[in-house]
Amino acid sequence: MPIQVYENKTFLLNTEKTSYVFKIDKNGILNHLYWGRKIDEIKDFEDSEIHRENSYHACIDKTMEECSSFGMMRYKETSIKLRYSDGVGDFRYQVTGYEVNNNCLLVTLKDIFYPFQVTLFYEVFEKENIIKRYRKAENLGESDIVLERFYSAEYGIPGTSYELINFNGTWGAEFKRYSDKINAGKKVYESLRGSTAHVANPCFMIHKDAEEDRGEVYYGALEYSGNFKIVAEATPYEYLNVLIGVSDTDFSWVLKSGDCFETPAVYCGYSGSGFAEMSHTMHRFCLEELAPKAFAEKPLRVLYNSWYATLFDVRFEEQVKLAKKAAGIGAELFVIDDGWFGNRNSDFSSLGDWYVSKVKFPEGLNPLIEEVNKLNMGFGIWIEPEMVNEDSNLYREHPDWVYQYPNRTILKGRNQYALNLTKEEVVQFMIQFIDVLLTEYKIDYIKWDMNRPVGETSVCGETPEERKEVWVKHTRNFYRVINECRKRHPEVEFEACASGGGRVDLGAMRYFDEYWPSDNVDALDRLEIQESYSYIYPAKYMRAWITDTPDGLTNRKIPVTFAMRSAMCGSLGIGNNLNTISNQEAEEIKKQVAVYKKIRNIVQFGKLYRLKSLTKDEFHAVQYQKDGSGIVFSFLINGRYGKEHYNLKFKGLCNESNYRISANETVYEKSGAYLMYHGLDIVLKGDYDSQMIEIIKDR
Repeated sequence: MPIQVYENKTFLLNTEKTSYVFKIDKNGILNHLYWGRKIDEIKDFEDSEIHRENSYHACIDKTMEECSSFGMMRYKETSIKLRYSDGVGDFRYQVTGYEVNNNCLLVTLKDIFYPFQVTLFYEVFEKENIIKRYRKAENLGESDIVLERFYSAEYGIPGTSYELINFNGTWGAEFKRYSDKINAGKKVYESLRGSTAHVANPCFMIHKDAEEDRGEVYYGALEYSGNFKIVAEATPYEYLNVLIGVSDTDFSWVLKSGDCFETPAVYCGYSGSGFAEMSHTMHRFCLEELAPKAFAEKPLRVLYNSWYATLFDVRFEEQVKLAKKAAGIGAELFVIDDGWFGNRNSDFSSLGDWYVSKVKFPEGLNPLIEEVNKLNMGFGIWIEPEMVNEDSNLYREHPDWVYQYPNRTILKGRNQYALNLTKEEVVQFMIQFIDVLLTEYKIDYIKWDMNRPVGETSVCGETPEERKEVWVKHTRNFYRVINECRKRHPEVEFEACASGGGRVDLGAMRYFDEYWPSDNVDALDRLEIQESYSYIYPAKYMRAWITDTPDGLTNRKIPVTFAMRSAMCGSLGIGNNLNTISNQEAEEIKKQVAVYKKIRNIVQFGKLYRLKSLTKDEFHAVQYQKDGSGIVFSFLINGRYGKEHYNLKFKGLCNESNYRISANETVYEKSGAYLMYHGLDIVLKGDYDSQMIEIIKDR
């Protein structure tokens, strides 16, 4: 049974490998007891609650809690902060009931005096080793209640000297992995930009010296694409308190009589075998449970995007030429990027005017789409629905549709304004124009971009409290728009892009089929970005391109084969200017595209193993393994004379089975045990050398 309850006070949640336990303690508090390797016997926890008494400090602060409220002499970060109509600001609850429905547990907490109730939801994915958590607050009375903080979940982890891993960065340099030791005080990761953003990611990994294949890791990821906050606090009482949810900065939510507020969900798990097991669990769960069903089991196509070839100068004749060349190298999807609409010739104009440019496409898009389809490619297009330029018909007609302060010049980011998604007319406009576009034209793919953060929101609402609801309403209405578009056009593939990796999260995964992890497509930089990305998010969801060299951001010259193999570590895309590359480069791209098509099922759906990392090793290597077949990519950056031979130990093989290994036109026959424990000696010679190794299990 995934959920057991003992004497109506102890709750045991079991997956195949893990247990999560809490109980109602003698003071009526939900006391967290255990999270770790599986323990089947619930009676073992009968006397497990811990009370640390002290003459000065309130004992409630010393308790690991499932749901802590500000006040009651708590001084740690808490997961709930509210205000009743008379000014009282704590939530003193009693557990009034619980309900078990198969793999779901609901625990109800009600204030001992005020008509306010919180329901804690736990959903156990037993085979997947994941527990879903979220909360709902309800006003059962007549007077308004204001939520000032309402996180999705709280986790107590006993012990000291833990490390918190998250991903920091900026545009073009996303997913810089940091592991911060927390001996005292708090560590906070947060986005306040109206989206996930580049500066952090809504996930956490807690560990003590864990490695790829050993050590304990506690982890979770938030299903949300807006302002979020993660707090890890090392308390003085020898436990780490971890909280995750909607950011409480500039947030409040007014619960009127009968209203409720539901948090986004957190998907959490425990690995007793290091980061690899964590990643395998999350990747499998994402693809099986969260990804939209229309494309969840289909390998993503190789796409060509014409942006770097034409920039804003998107014209019919030139696009047809590029489409023919894209088909010639093996592309399956042809995408035109920014510049096809309105009077769009730069980023100063026409966002919001989502009609096809009559200058660039006098007969509309259909002639181009027909040419692309004749070449056996699908057709895709770029949009940025949440934004508008000042120089646009939309803004001239509806200047009140953007976020703005009175008595202030509206701030621009990338020469554009952010549309106010809390306005119903804006939501309907977005749904309508996308629906018309996808109905009028045979479009197979949408690249949905967002190139500036949201700001100047706090005048949207009648009261100061309601004005702080904007951030959540914005995100919820973004979901409304994309959800409605997918309902109306389930056959269309959607990519989430936000100035690169600004919308990589489980909330976006519910509605999109892939992410754009970064606008930085330098093949070397991408290896580090892709490695960090892989800790939580699956390779299938990672669009990875090759583009012209030297790269526009790094000015780094990288050989085509190295760049292609870097991009083949995810869902492959091509962005080169096919009009200017050499015949030799075009032939190599064509060759590698053909190789990728043969291996993409393994890359996109297989188990990913991080074998070597440029952050600590002499070379980089990543393995993908599925149904006895595998692919290993290895990359050397700086070659040195006399240092050409490297040992590479594979993972995920069967000790007793034999495997045929193909590397650089040489074939080896080795046992799984040999390949994993002795390893294969490979040769990498010279700067930017790379190698692809195929693994085939003998039947």
